[in-house]
Amino acid sequence: MTLSPSLTFLGTGDSKGVPRFWCDCTVCQEARTGGVNRRGRTATLLRVPRPGGGEGTALLDAGPDTHAALARLPGPLVPDVVLITHAHNDHILGLGDLLDYVRYAGGRLRIYAPPEVVPALADRFSYAFRAQAPVQPMPDAGVPVGDVTLRLFRVPHGANGHSHAVRLDAPDWRAAVITDAIDVPTETAQAWLTGLDLLALGTSFEDEGDAPHGGRSVYDVREALALPWARSARQVILTHLSHGVDVRRTHLLPPGWSFAHDGVQLPLAGPARV
Repeated sequence: MTLSPSLTFLGTGDSKGVPRFWCDCTVCQEARTGGVNRRGRTATLLRVPRPGGGEGTALLDAGPDTHAALARLPGPLVPDVVLITHAHNDHILGLGDLLDYVRYAGGRLRIYAPPEVVPALADRFSYAFRAQAPVQPMPDAGVPVGDVTLRLFRVPHGANGHSHAVRLDAPDWRAAVITDAIDVPTETAQAWLTGLDLLALGTSFEDEGDAPHGGRSVYDVREALALPWARSARQVILTHLSHGVDVRRTHLLPPGWSFAHDGVQLPLAGPARV
């Protein structure tokens, strides 16, 4: 069987997941029944064919629910590469399971993070760094997985400082995964977010109204729909969703846009549809 490149959204929730354990809103109620709004914290899996045969894989972030998400896949899967975009809990706590695989099971795994993030990971997972440095600074040139080059680029994270997003470049397609950002500068968008076949963009709420950006850290859906660089992508999928987004409300989105849900897989070669 010929493999096709794809992104699988293993976790599509914001930092608190859905349902919030304390909440009884309509979205959280639906999520508790196992509905489409049930979502774990951030993790995205890239799968691509290798030129010489087989499959290459990369895990983009490793939220607290990564273990369960990987365990639900058919058959064992250890990613070739793991990229960590920033050191917030909802993006790194699943890293403990991956580091245990390296330390206690003797596994081999390439883990990369922005240079300024590596010390924070060493502090959080100090036991794994005692004999070696299992997380390496991300090279400026990126890392290859199959015929795809993955690179990290810095983006504003509003009240939370800054984060990083992932750019994916293959011979016949280009994509970006940017889960935690707001007020992306024009020059960053021009350099990294133009000419995309697929854009995965974080939008934690449907509409935060006039809430000042100084106290926020992620775009909302209304704002995303107005971003020129998002509108220019051939396809957009919105992720990093809180209980303030009901993915059943697909009428909110124009053609070519969709809401992510845990487990959805998008092809990356040719027209992609949910």
